[in-house]
Amino acid sequence: MHLLPTLLLSAATLIVASPINQHGKRSGAAVVPLPARSTTHHSNSERVFNPEAARREWSRVLAKYDGKSFTPAAARNATIAKRSTLGGARSAPFDVHGRRASSGKNPLTDVFDIFDQLYYGPLSVGTPAQSTTVDFDTGSSDLWLPLFSAQYGDGSIAIGQIATDQVTVAGLTVPKQGFGAVTNGTGVLLGGPHAGMLGLGFPANARTGATPFFINLAESGSLASNVFSFYMARNGGSGSELCIGCVNSAKYTGSIKYYDLDPSATNGEQKFWNIPSDGFSYNGGPSTGSFSAMIDSGTSLIYIPTAAAEALYAKIPGAKAAPAGSAPGFYTYPCNSNLGPITLSFNGDKYAINPVDFNLGPVSSGSSTCIAGIVGRDPTGEGIAIIGDAFMKNWYSVFDYDNRAVGFAKAV
Repeated sequence: MHLLPTLLLSAATLIVASPINQHGKRSGAAVVPLPARSTTHHSNSERVFNPEAARREWSRVLAKYDGKSFTPAAARNATIAKRSTLGGARSAPFDVHGRRASSGKNPLTDVFDIFDQLYYGPLSVGTPAQSTTVDFDTGSSDLWLPLFSAQYGDGSIAIGQIATDQVTVAGLTVPKQGFGAVTNGTGVLLGGPHAGMLGLGFPANARTGATPFFINLAESGSLASNVFSFYMARNGGSGSELCIGCVNSAKYTGSIKYYDLDPSATNGEQKFWNIPSDGFSYNGGPSTGSFSAMIDSGTSLIYIPTAAAEALYAKIPGAKAAPAGSAPGFYTYPCNSNLGPITLSFNGDKYAINPVDFNLGPVSSGSSTCIAGIVGRDPTGEGIAIIGDAFMKNWYSVFDYDNRAVGFAKAV
């Protein structure tokens, strides 16, 4: 029998979106507005780098990736399944722009404190529905919800159990969704203004053994398109959103370019939304330091292998390893630098990162030396990169389940 949880509620005001209906079975799509994430800066007008926030961020990254099984970089087979084996030619995903119902708006909250630390939004669970908030995380696969206590039908009490109940996000419902019911404040994954976490990764990475919420929606045939997409505003601004079953062309310009996922990085089993990358380049130079890039909405910064970071920062004038005490793997550069373009490459296509997202602020109040947002730390030790919000704020990101691909278009 499933648990009957009493959830820890967020004080944030929640707006629930209605699903968007079209003809036929595959009709569901919804927009979840996202408030902003808090950051690695101290809370002051100067936006000084906050090393303690950086350490907390790294702890969250380790909690998600450390101990997982990855193929050693030297042994990877770069051959990726072609789209023809995954359902034929790609069809354009459902676009909500111009077709959204007036009530179908539910944005994400951006938690900002020097940099955008996380984007979270509303979720309801149970019958009658109880509302709470979750961090929507492509770097994990489980739904975690905190509770004070949980009571079985026979009256016994349990803490930290696997529960099953009806879960709804923006009007899209899975009647029997498995989730981890954990005590309030358990672990670094649940630290923050949000109450829980909703993993958007693949079933093979689910620690609870439960099929992820989005996969349940996709496999049930209830979505207009089996995709979800993120738009992330910066600096705590409004407008961030998660589009489930859809894209929103009002949030990007140009067309979406897709890249096939890379299961060879995880021993042939797809766990993450990861794609092969040629590495980073500076000021139009060649890309160096190739790796498998995990596109991770639940991580604030960008973490790349140590050798790749050394190669990148060797090209940036004045850049050097950050002093002891700031945070391991970070680099500094002169705050007054007129930086050239810093780009991440996929299959030869280069995607630039805004200097605002690269700069995490001065190392101390009044300092002329700033901390850079690309970090030389690999939580796996196997040549894996974690590409977080510092990249995704620049590029509208589409996660295509049917075609096992991730796509990017220039964010507005």
